[in-house]
Amino acid sequence: MNRNLVALFVCFVLGGVVHAQSEPYALGADISWIPEREAGGVRYAHNGQVRDMLDILKEHKFNYIRLRLFVDPTAKISGEDESPYSAKGYCGLDSTIKMAKRVKAAGMKFLLDFHYSDTWADPGKQYKPVSWQGLDFTQLTAKVRSYTKETLEKFRNNDVLPDMVQVGNEIVGGMIWPDGRNSNMSNFAKLMNAGIDGVKDVDANIKIMVHTINERNPNGWLTQLKNAGVTRIDVFGLSYYTQWHGQPDSLQRVATAFATNNSNNSIKIAVAEYSGNHRRVNDIIFNLPNNKGFGTFVWEPADWSDGSYGATLFDWKNNRRETNSRISLYPQMSIDYNIAEPTVSSSSSAIPSSSSSVPSSSSRASSSSSVPSSSSQISSSSSAPSSSSQASSSSSEPSSSSSSENTTPILHSQFLILNSSQTYYNLKGHSLGHQKPTEPGVYIERKGKNTRRILVW
Repeated sequence: MNRNLVALFVCFVLGGVVHAQSEPYALGADISWIPEREAGGVRYAHNGQVRDMLDILKEHKFNYIRLRLFVDPTAKISGEDESPYSAKGYCGLDSTIKMAKRVKAAGMKFLLDFHYSDTWADPGKQYKPVSWQGLDFTQLTAKVRSYTKETLEKFRNNDVLPDMVQVGNEIVGGMIWPDGRNSNMSNFAKLMNAGIDGVKDVDANIKIMVHTINERNPNGWLTQLKNAGVTRIDVFGLSYYTQWHGQPDSLQRVATAFATNNSNNSIKIAVAEYSGNHRRVNDIIFNLPNNKGFGTFVWEPADWSDGSYGATLFDWKNNRRETNSRISLYPQMSIDYNIAEPTVSSSSSAIPSSSSSVPSSSSRASSSSSVPSSSSQISSSSSAPSSSSQASSSSSEPSSSSSSENTTPILHSQFLILNSSQTYYNLKGHSLGHQKPTEPGVYIERKGKNTRRILVW
C-alpha cells in the first residue's frame, strides 16, 4: 500500500488533522538579542547544561528564526532616547550576517526583518535613516530598492540568503516617515514595492512578508495595501501581544476573517511576534481553513514577557538563562501538527567559550533585576489585569517556578510606582510623571496594577 495512504489512514484513525502543506508549519522565534547578550557574558542552558541557544531551540522543534536588521544601529537620531540602538553595531549588517550563519548551520530557515530605520520601527515611529535624510521621495524610493538589493547580495555572498524577507516592521502607519506615512497610500505603496523589487532583484524565490499589528483593522489595512498596488505578498504577518491587542479571541477573529477574505489567493498568515498564550496562538494559526496558517515567531523568548499574560521560555537561574517548563510545549506542537523535521542537519557554531554568566552592561541587557524593552514592547513585573488569558487556551501551559530567584522582573524596582493615579513611562521604563505626554510617540500608561501601551499622535 502507498505510504502516503497509510499515513493518512493512521492520522484518521488517531483523530489527527492532516494538513497538506507545501512546507512545514513554522515554529519560529526572533532571537536577535542573542549575539549582544552572549557578548555581555549571558549563557543559556537546558537540563543544567550550557548550550548554544540555537541548539536548544532546534531540540525543541523550532525550525525558523527571525532576525531584525537596522540600516545603521550606531547612528544617533536627535531626540530619540533609544538611539543609537547599539554603539557596537548589533543588529547591523555584519552582526546579522554572523548570526544568520549560525541559523543556517543549525539547519533552520531564516526570516530577515528589514526595519528601514537606524533604530526600532513600530506603530509609534518609523524614523528615516540618518544617512538618507537628504533624499527626496524619488531618490528615497530608489534607495530603498538599492539598499535592499545590495544588503541581500551580501547575505548571498556569505551563503546565508534568507528564505523570507519582511519589508518593514509594524508598518500599520506606513514606513520611513514622513515620506511613507499611510496618509499617502500611493507613496507608502511605492516604498513597499521598491523594497520588494530589491528582494526579487536578488532572488525571485524569496518569500515576502508584510507586517502590521493585531489592531486597527488589520484585514482592512491589507486590503488597502493591495488596492494601492502591493500585490506580491506571500505572508501577512501580525504582532499579537495580549496586553495590547486583546485576548486570544481577538486574534482568532482577525485570523478567521483573513482566511475567509483570502480564500481565492495564496497569501498565508503568520504571527510574526507574540509572547505568552504559546499553545493557543499556534492552535489558532495552525487550524485555519485551507492551510492559511504559515506559522508563528515567539519574540525574544529568553527575555521578553507579555506582562502578566505570558512569560519567557527561559528563567534567570544559577546566574544564567535556563529553560523552563513552557518550552516543552513546542515539541508537543510539532507532534500534534505533524511537522516534518528539517532536511538540513548540522550543529550551529559554538557560543563564546566562557561558561560563566554575567549580565550584559547594555541598557537592553537582561539580568535578574531587569529585562530590556523594545520600542514596541514593554511590561512591568505587576502589569495587566489579574484575569489570565491562559484560561481560554485550548491547551493549558505549564508554569515555571514562582520562586523569586527563578523569575525575572521586567522593570527595575526603582521604576515601579504603584498608586491609584496614572503614571506614564517611556519605553525604557523611566517614569515621566503623572501628566500624559504630549510629544508624539509610544508610551506606557500605568494605573494601579493595570498597564497598557498608548500612542500619542
